[in-house]
Amino acid sequence: MAIQPQRSWLAGLVVLLVLAGGPAWGQSDPWFEVSKAGLRAADEGKLAEAERLFRDALKLSEPFGDQDPRRATSVNNLAYILHAQGQYGAAEPHYRESLAMRESTLGADHPDVAQSCNNLAELYRVLGRYGDAETLHRRALQIREAQFGPNHPELAQSLNNLGVLYASQGRHADAEPLYQQALRIRIASYGSDHLTTAETRNNLATLYYTQKRYAEAEALYRQALEVEQKALGPIHPSLATTLSNLAELHRIQANLDQAIALHRQALEIREQALGPDHPETAQSLNNLAVAHYDAGELERAEALYQRSIAIKERVLGAEHPELALTLNNLAELYRTQQRYDEALPLYHRALAIDEHSLGPEHPNVALGLNNLALLHYDRGAYVEAEPLLRRALAIEERALGPDNPELVNTIENYAVVLRELRRHEEAAQLEDRAIGLRAQL
Repeated sequence: MAIQPQRSWLAGLVVLLVLAGGPAWGQSDPWFEVSKAGLRAADEGKLAEAERLFRDALKLSEPFGDQDPRRATSVNNLAYILHAQGQYGAAEPHYRESLAMRESTLGADHPDVAQSCNNLAELYRVLGRYGDAETLHRRALQIREAQFGPNHPELAQSLNNLGVLYASQGRHADAEPLYQQALRIRIASYGSDHLTTAETRNNLATLYYTQKRYAEAEALYRQALEVEQKALGPIHPSLATTLSNLAELHRIQANLDQAIALHRQALEIREQALGPDHPETAQSLNNLAVAHYDAGELERAEALYQRSIAIKERVLGAEHPELALTLNNLAELYRTQQRYDEALPLYHRALAIDEHSLGPEHPNVALGLNNLALLHYDRGAYVEAEPLLRRALAIEERALGPDNPELVNTIENYAVVLRELRRHEEAAQLEDRAIGLRAQL
């Protein structure tokens, strides 16, 4: 029995935006104009330009003093763009500063405080700090319910985002009712054909996808797609995200021709709407490569991965976790071709990026450790594979809990390696544990 790669190869299945605080002053205010230009640049994916503008806005806000809401908004917006660029360590203190300013100026229960809690929670979710993220999302939820009541769209955003957090942890039973409640509120507030309603349908569909409830997922994706086509037209990045999600649903069911066609459509939209060097275009190249890989078209997949890597390195920088994802994917392609000497440095580089950008305890690090262990296993280096899997399992247990079914692949892989090392008693214990967890899937 061979050990299995962790196949979290696609990014961006969940549609979720971290909101930057919008300017709320008159257009004669230079701070307003610079902030507005920064938000526009961020929306267009011009991340370096947005960072420069938000830094300019922050400097313009200095004379206002910390009691002026524009100051907190400027700090928040800089945190937002650093977050968007994967500079998580740099983003966190700015989010925390903005939150503290808003608490001091506006009071602990102000809606802007809830927004800052939401943004910091989203950063912590990305970093795998799930307990901290849950505390902040629940605080935002409590503030919004107290301020707006139980049926307000602001509350729906917090319900949606808390659902995303639970889904990220494999807590599907906790996530589903939150998505359902958010969907009901958004339909009641905006109607069934609103973009926020489509967003929550997309998230709920992604949850059903992970639960192998494919027919329900497809129906929701198609509902979201119809809304987006009516509201946004045929060439819009949000439409590309839903098409990509639907493509992944077809890929996982081995409908590879449909998956490739949908991923190509998503890529064409992103190239036209965002340009050939946008990070979302790079992600479409990655996703299309995965579909070609599954179809056995390895040369096409390799070329697409290489194009994606080049864009991500150029636009996002050498330390971004989205770059690590595609490096890992290309390494996996090389491993399956037994091009081990080419795969090994890519696995190491992807792992180093995730450890640096996400921290050594993030579940993505466990994924990288698992895949590096697989390479060593294929080469018969079981002694090298064993500590990697031991560490991967420890990370996942701390992040997800020891009884989470998401641990099953790592446990099974570790058991296989222990069998090769003749550590049969330990392997048997892990196999029994995996059987119990797999029964929950």
